[in-house]
Amino acid sequence: MPIYEYKCEKCGKAFEELVRNASETPNCPSCGSNEVAKRMSAPASGSSGESDPCGGCEYGGGKSSGGHSCGCGCGCCH
Repeated sequence: MPIYEYKCEKCGKAFEELVRNASETPNCPSCGSNEVAKRMSAPASGSSGESDPCGGCEYGGGKSSGGHSCGCGCGCCH
């Protein structure tokens, strides 16, 4: 089952929902409204098999050296 991102049109809350059928529309977990819009999101990518989670990041670091906050999208910034 895929996880979809939604945003409530009533209260503005963004949330993710595991949905069995793509035509199903969940209710907002914050206010209960059914006025939600499906949002576009980037698909998850598979692992490259590298042990360093920041292997391709130009900033280096990663979890093993305390991490960093470069915002490069490499997945190691926390």
